[in-house]
Amino acid sequence: MVYFKEDESICKEANRMTIQGKRGAAPAVLTIMLFLALAPAARAQTEQGSAIDIIRYKINADLLPDSHTLKAQTVVTFKTLKQTQSAVFEMNGSLSISTVKGPDGKPLQFIQDKVNENNVKINLEKVYPAEAEITLAFDYAGPLATPEGGPIPDTRLAYVGPEGSYLYYASRWFPFHGYAADRALSEISLTVPGNWTVAGHSSSPVTPVKNKDGRKTFTFVESQPVLPGSFAAGQFITRTVNSNGMQVDLYASPGSEARLQEFGQEISQILQFYNTKFGPYALGSRFVLAQVDNDTLETYSGAGITFMAQKVLASDKPVPVEELAREVAYQWWGQAVGLKRFDDAWLAQGLAEYSSVLYRESQQSPAEFHGTLSEILEQALAFEQDASIARAPAQLNDQSPAYRSVVFYKGAYVYHMMRTTIGDEKFFKLLQTYYSTNKGKNSSIDDFEGLSGKVAGSSLRGFFALWVDSTGVPEFKTDYSILRTKEGKFKVRGAVRQNLDSFRGPVDVQVEAEGGREAKTTLDMRGTSADFDVETDGKPLEIVVDPENRYLRISDALRTSVVVRRGIQHMRREEYAEADEQFHAAIKLNPQSSWAWYNLGLLYIEQRNWQKAREAFSSALDGDQQPSWVVVWSYIHKGNAYDADDNRERAVAEYKKAEQNGGNYDNAQQAVAKYLGQPYKKDRASNSPTN
Repeated sequence: MVYFKEDESICKEANRMTIQGKRGAAPAVLTIMLFLALAPAARAQTEQGSAIDIIRYKINADLLPDSHTLKAQTVVTFKTLKQTQSAVFEMNGSLSISTVKGPDGKPLQFIQDKVNENNVKINLEKVYPAEAEITLAFDYAGPLATPEGGPIPDTRLAYVGPEGSYLYYASRWFPFHGYAADRALSEISLTVPGNWTVAGHSSSPVTPVKNKDGRKTFTFVESQPVLPGSFAAGQFITRTVNSNGMQVDLYASPGSEARLQEFGQEISQILQFYNTKFGPYALGSRFVLAQVDNDTLETYSGAGITFMAQKVLASDKPVPVEELAREVAYQWWGQAVGLKRFDDAWLAQGLAEYSSVLYRESQQSPAEFHGTLSEILEQALAFEQDASIARAPAQLNDQSPAYRSVVFYKGAYVYHMMRTTIGDEKFFKLLQTYYSTNKGKNSSIDDFEGLSGKVAGSSLRGFFALWVDSTGVPEFKTDYSILRTKEGKFKVRGAVRQNLDSFRGPVDVQVEAEGGREAKTTLDMRGTSADFDVETDGKPLEIVVDPENRYLRISDALRTSVVVRRGIQHMRREEYAEADEQFHAAIKLNPQSSWAWYNLGLLYIEQRNWQKAREAFSSALDGDQQPSWVVVWSYIHKGNAYDADDNRERAVAEYKKAEQNGGNYDNAQQAVAKYLGQPYKKDRASNSPTN
């Protein structure tokens, strides 16, 4: 963060700030004194850690949808962690603070930066000792209609409007401190139009109070410290699913409610799975899912609540199990167990993604789960060199594909490698112990590493150094010879080599032989090479290193897949030129990659280039046909491209081929039946699988 300057530029800084006090705008001399008073305190907080710890909030907020306005009064009680004369809070730049009152009810001088830092710095007017408890009262108001003033330049995290409203903790719609770390008790009252409902989590029942003007006030109380302040409001249709002692309340706008029951049942299963796997849900027996608009994040989670964009909830695609399971997992990792600082994000985001993997594993066959691991491995490698897991929060934009690749997917895979390293029994004991001992507290990566070593029975410093603190993954290669034995069998002798001096661990080598026979050995690899000797009954056909994907690693085949993954990320962000470049780069690496040709075809469909789309899908069908589902979907999309060119006869012929293929990945046969019944239209392309 950039703090106040103490040189000739002070006056320039003053010109762009809102600087107020007891009598409104401060005179120039007072302005300079205030800057000098606050600058050292702000810098000290950065160098020595936070100076305050918030204890509780009491918020009264009025949502005025027609004018897109929020008006609020927030009372914050905090404790000083060391001697201080100032306090610094983060605040949405679209909201203007009119007054800040001290413990005695008198106005305090403050500076609100609404341009760069989006914070407010308050002169407490006297030096408070450590452990002092201080209460401040803020009055503020402003429009919440665009992303302006929020932490993400092109995405709304707070909105007030007549079609519905939402307020996320991350939007800084109230003055808070210590993002993702400083949890607090809260009592939050939201006043909305009389025909509206407010969706939010509360540890006590919420009974709306009708006001004299016909508006309603909903009050939400959190009796244990959380990251508070996440709500949605509007003319919702509601559903409730009760299962295994848990209540799931679902809120959707009219027209989007058809699938609420289906989503609620899936969430109930996920909650039950996590309750059993990690320990009881920390926020009572109620969980909330609320629909929001498509101008915000597709999914977002607060304490006891998950928000889902309308396009996800109303889609005719299958329930997004990965996303739901990840978002629900944040209630364990990130809410119940907090972070000491945002640099520890892997403990929440990586573990939430791996929790989703565990849930999917419980629903899948071994072959399907192997496919899930392969998919995550490819996503993890897409930007692996951009930053280590430990450094990603500081070095990468947390909304970028690179950040998601490193923290979410590489992060999840590292948890999987830890599981295979120490074994299932110790790994799940580790997660349960981590949850039970840190519930209601904040934790760091160092804390987790220390606990991991205790549960494993030996230090895991080498594991964390290689996979969490560093970039780079091994590439396994083999040199071997095949000998015929006197008994008529075959012996494969050779060595596995890899490129990381620091690599340590067991490595499986599998020999695939004629007649569908397999032979396997496990090497204790310590360094860059290890010898192996495997005997088989049938003639050896292929040597496979790490057949179960125990390790995050690279290979020639994976290089192609990784480049395709980058292209998919660009395509999802509508960066079509960049996506085209990546898909063609993958095809150059492997001209037979059906997956690369398939995704290039999807790109051409997005661009309405029907002829090129058909050619790409034909190349996908002529390629290596991996993954196997690419065949049925290439026929379907080739038919779509003919339909788009008004060639119904050729389109139906392609759909018939897909029907004869019989593959049903991602409900392919349902799509076939739909397109045989009526011609394809462009807006249906969003239902295409890309993984």
